[in-house]
Amino acid sequence: MRRLLKATLGLALALTAAAFAQEVPAGVDLPRSAAPAAKNPFDTPADAELGRMTFVTRGGCSYCHANDGTGGRGANLTLGEYRFGGSDAELFETIRNGIAGSDMPPTRGPDQDIWRLVAFVKHLGSQGLDEKAPGDPAAGKIVYDTKGGCAACHTINQRGGVIGPDLTRVGRRRSLKYLEESIVSPEADLPLAYRAVRVVTASGETVTGIRLNEDDISIQLRDMNGNLRAFLKDKVKEIQRDKPSLMPSYGTALGKKEIEDLVAYLSSLRGAS
Repeated sequence: MRRLLKATLGLALALTAAAFAQEVPAGVDLPRSAAPAAKNPFDTPADAELGRMTFVTRGGCSYCHANDGTGGRGANLTLGEYRFGGSDAELFETIRNGIAGSDMPPTRGPDQDIWRLVAFVKHLGSQGLDEKAPGDPAAGKIVYDTKGGCAACHTINQRGGVIGPDLTRVGRRRSLKYLEESIVSPEADLPLAYRAVRVVTASGETVTGIRLNEDDISIQLRDMNGNLRAFLKDKVKEIQRDKPSLMPSYGTALGKKEIEDLVAYLSSLRGAS
């Protein structure tokens, strides 16, 4: 019964999204629509919330971009980086017209719905800008560089490891609550691109890393030293996925003040303005 209800709900959302998005036959180029204004006239927090509701329901956006905007089949919208420009008007035109040659279709909803989607998308890429961390960023950098050992896996301004997410702009796009949760409970919200696997070969070698690609024949990963590794499955004894996060919890390894300072340092990382 639960499976039937889930399938029915999924079909209903798909049909609703189809009514909002405009299906374009292959080879047909529609005339592009310009934004009716340079600045979003629907940019209040209430408008962004209405945009979020459209995003996850009838807009069908979450099918490719995920409910939280972190992407998957579509782009990661929490990065605040947009291929065709990030101004209000540019985002409006991208949503309204879609992206030719991609899975993103034009949208035929009313202008106010498009503007509210713009408000929500911009919110996704700037969730940390309105918050002031109570900790000491300078002390947090010391924790990051020493006791935390964070640079072994994470990159800031192209310096550091590649096993974990790039943190150059993390303070711009992540809230203080999210940053703290990522430190003390890293498995709570783990991006698909950083899920770990352990490959045990037929000879007994164990290789741990981030899964990059996998099919019926082979699996490719980036190991803990940042090296690309590929294995044929008929040469693999076991593929273990029981510990999806390579990052340990720092809830006990760091004191409360150290965590507060580390959050403050991460919040200060906002990239080029």
